[in-house]
Amino acid sequence: MSTLDLNLLSLHRIKGQEMPALPGLLAQSPPKRTARGRENDRLLIYLNLAGNIPYSNDEYAQVTAKLAERFYQTSGSLTFALKSSIETLNAVLAERNMKTTGQGKYSIGVLVMAALRGDLLYIVQAGPTRVHWLGINGTKHFYDPSLAGKGLGLSQNTRMYFAQAQLNPGDLLVMNANQPKEWETALEERGPGSLDSLQRRLTTVTSDSLNAVLISAVEGMGELNMVRPASAIKSEAPPIVSPAFSPPPEPISIPELDDSASPVTNFPLRETRSTSEFTPAPQAIPVSMPVSEPQPAPASKAVPRSRSMRAPENKSLLTPEHRTQMVHVGRRSARWMAQAIHATRDFSRATKERIEKLAPRLLPQEEDQAESQLPIPWMAFIAVVIPILVVVIATTIYFDLGVPALFDANYALALEAASQTQNLTDPSELRLKWQATLFHLDQAEQHQITQNSARLRRDAQSALDALDRVERVTYRPAFNNPLGTNTHISHMAASDFDLYLLNSTDGSVLRAIQNGSYYTLQDFNCKPGSYDGITVGPLIDIMALPRTSPGGVTLMGMDVSGNLLYCSPGQSPTAAFLARPSTDWKGNDAFTYDAGTLYVLDARANAVWTYTGQPGSSFSDPFFFFEQDVPRLTDAISMAVSGDDLYILHGDGHLTTCTYSRISTSPTRCADPTILTDTRPGYQGGATLTDGIFSQIFFTQAPSPAVNLLEPNTRSIFRFSPRSLELQNLIRSLEGKDDPLPQGLPITAITFSPNNVLFVLAGGQVYFTASTP
Repeated sequence: MSTLDLNLLSLHRIKGQEMPALPGLLAQSPPKRTARGRENDRLLIYLNLAGNIPYSNDEYAQVTAKLAERFYQTSGSLTFALKSSIETLNAVLAERNMKTTGQGKYSIGVLVMAALRGDLLYIVQAGPTRVHWLGINGTKHFYDPSLAGKGLGLSQNTRMYFAQAQLNPGDLLVMNANQPKEWETALEERGPGSLDSLQRRLTTVTSDSLNAVLISAVEGMGELNMVRPASAIKSEAPPIVSPAFSPPPEPISIPELDDSASPVTNFPLRETRSTSEFTPAPQAIPVSMPVSEPQPAPASKAVPRSRSMRAPENKSLLTPEHRTQMVHVGRRSARWMAQAIHATRDFSRATKERIEKLAPRLLPQEEDQAESQLPIPWMAFIAVVIPILVVVIATTIYFDLGVPALFDANYALALEAASQTQNLTDPSELRLKWQATLFHLDQAEQHQITQNSARLRRDAQSALDALDRVERVTYRPAFNNPLGTNTHISHMAASDFDLYLLNSTDGSVLRAIQNGSYYTLQDFNCKPGSYDGITVGPLIDIMALPRTSPGGVTLMGMDVSGNLLYCSPGQSPTAAFLARPSTDWKGNDAFTYDAGTLYVLDARANAVWTYTGQPGSSFSDPFFFFEQDVPRLTDAISMAVSGDDLYILHGDGHLTTCTYSRISTSPTRCADPTILTDTRPGYQGGATLTDGIFSQIFFTQAPSPAVNLLEPNTRSIFRFSPRSLELQNLIRSLEGKDDPLPQGLPITAITFSPNNVLFVLAGGQVYFTASTP
């Protein structure tokens, strides 16, 4: 159970008036029924729906409640649950914006989702949001628009920025979506204080409209408490009356979960009222994003205002001339379609009248039976054919005139953004312009794709990759079909010929060999059991061995008790004991091997033990790796070693590095945390990187020695030079439709073979590439 309480205080000011509550803010403890892994996660949601569609408090409450429900009913890792929830909201907003293309109505989600587990706060930002962490040990600013993107609903691809903060009692957090410039100095100059003093400081330094939430961490039992601002307690703010009526928005409906899922109860932020559903007319999606303030319930009598309300100013990638151009294009397309439809209807009406007059004269019938009414077959024919003709003509006009016009307008904006890079030298400005180029291309290629647009996309992506030191590789699936649903791979290992997969479901190992362009699974006996009187439990880690190892063993595995299992193709496994340390042994968590030394991590005992020997033969008694300088290892998850250098990866993504000393007068020393050097222009290094929460570490030997760190959510492998830990490059898959990896799923495991073949696991399928840089 968490030992921290979180107190939340909202800042909501509109045109100088302090509002009592902030729509879009939700804080919730786990409900009674949750998916596996969500039992101890406290959830915070800070949502702002930008655009030109107003939203009521009730509609904000509906959206945040659905987000919370999606989160608590998603099993798996915490970051995966946060990511899946945000992707669901993005899909809903994107689909709705596509439906309203043509008349200027759009909604863009700006979101911060955070989950508290123990004292560790996992933060995900989507859109241009800012999170300030005012800790007792210093301040940190989480803000990266290049990763968080421009907001949810603009495309099917969800841009997110992941961060972590290990909270202490007394720490403060500030989340906001439209930060006043005065806040930058106010938040950097002073450290943490009380929640009230921070609220007074931020509200007095500026008179701008505010939309933010302040959070303080205090000792407690994991409670989430909403604190009302002092101004709201003294006097409730009067309701705001809109100067002109605007149609209410269509309620956002996030796809429902299974009927068996338990309902999620909102944190009591405000009294909610039922809302009626409206369906706005389809309208286009501009690029600029004026913030949409929530609309209160209508008052019985409107209060006149002395001046009209204006939307807050926001920076936009579109100039007024470009915006006018796109509006004119949309109006011309709509006018052409309307004229065509009216002309078709007039033609249909005139044709019907002529046929009704002419038919009685042409058909042989008695004069007393002649009728001016059109015969039933003709009426049926007209009823079927005329609507079809109308649709065909309107569709033809739209695709012949409207689609090219919309493409040309967005493509022109992309060309202009690309041309502006020629005179720029600042890496940050170059990055923004190339990102703007890709953004406008996304809008243009929703209508059509041309050779010129595809070429411009390649140029823009290549320029961005060069700025960010990204090396693209082409992955191929290793198997004809994904692995079975009962197979959950936690670790992989590879030799020059074989690929080994550790199935965490039962602790056994699968073996595959390359057969043509694919790998095929082979019979391989390597699983828990009793061998020569030694009972081996489920394996927790594996390592591939060269075929020259003693006894011809090709794989070494270890269980939590320190028992070793040696496996070879076509042979029965053999087991061996590892001598346990004489004091304070808690259980093994991971191991690695290099140059005749086996390293075993016992994180719960805050220890790394070393054994000398060869796999397949016997190992010596354990030796404690550290001397006087013992780092904190309770959250360590993985290790890598090269010579005398030991690299230990922690759960929050930071590294501990230790250099073993063979000189008695110079003890073994460690650096915790190790400072990573980020060589990308515009990025800053540190104990962690702004776009890197690493989950696995792997060391590759010459000719390309590197410390490889897996970032699962961005599906990137960060490669650092040994010892200096300077970023060399990032390995990523191809971009867009050329990416063979399953969309939206993280990479959960990696390994390299001795001949530098890279294997990655995503969505139950293994992918590999031999073109590793």
